[in-house]
Amino acid sequence: MTKIVAGVTSRHSTSVLARLRASAALAVLCWAATAQAAGGHHAVDDAAILEPGLCQLEAWLKGAQGGERLAHGGAGCRVGPVELTAASEHTRDGIPSQTISSLQAKWATQVAPRFGAGLSMAGDWRAHVRPHHPVTTIAALLTWAARDDLALHANLGRDFVRAGSDLNRSGVAAEWTARPGWSLTAERYVEDRTQFVRAAVRWSVSDAWSIDLSRAQRLRGPSASNWTLGTTWQFERP
Repeated sequence: MTKIVAGVTSRHSTSVLARLRASAALAVLCWAATAQAAGGHHAVDDAAILEPGLCQLEAWLKGAQGGERLAHGGAGCRVGPVELTAASEHTRDGIPSQTISSLQAKWATQVAPRFGAGLSMAGDWRAHVRPHHPVTTIAALLTWAARDDLALHANLGRDFVRAGSDLNRSGVAAEWTARPGWSLTAERYVEDRTQFVRAAVRWSVSDAWSIDLSRAQRLRGPSASNWTLGTTWQFERP
C-alpha cells in the first residue's frame, strides 16, 4: 500500500510540476507580448491587444523639420475579441490647421508558441475636407517573441485613398528590453510614400504608465524627419 500511495503521489507531483511549468511558460509569453508592445506613436504595430477589461489612453506631440507640429490624443478599450481605439490629431504646418479624427479596430491572436498574428483596420474623418472619409488603412501584423527580452514585429498594409492613388505601407521593428523598466526600439518603415528609420526609447514608469521618445529620420520621400514625445496609461475599465 505504501508503494502504491508513493507511486500515485509521485505521478501527482509530476503532473503538478508539468502544469506549473506550462503556466510559467504561458506567463512569460504573455509578459513578452504585453511588456514589449510597440503601439503608441510607433509606425510598426505589434500583434497584441489589450487584456479583457483593460483600456488605455495615449497622447503624443510630434515636431517635424519644416515647422509641422502635431498633437495626438486617443483612447482605446478591449471589446470582446478586438481592441477599439478612437483618436484625434491636430496639425499645424504653416497653413490653416486641421483636425483629423480616426477609429481603429485591431484583432490579434497567438498562432504558435511565441508567435502572434493580427489585423488592423483604421479610417480617418476630416470635417472640413471632402471627401470627409479620405483614407482607410488595412494592415497585417506579426510579432515574434524571439527571447524574453527581445520582440520582432512586421507589418504589411495599404492605404486606400478615395480621391487619389492607393499607397503601400510596411515596416519591421526590433524591441529590446535593456533592463527592467527600459526598452529600446529600432524601426525601418514606409509611410506616406516616404522611407524612414526610427530609434526610440521607452521608460515604464509603472506597470500602467510609460513614456516614449523617438527620432524618425527620413531616408527618401516627401515627408520630413521628426521627433516625437508620447505617453501611454493603461487602466481597468469601470
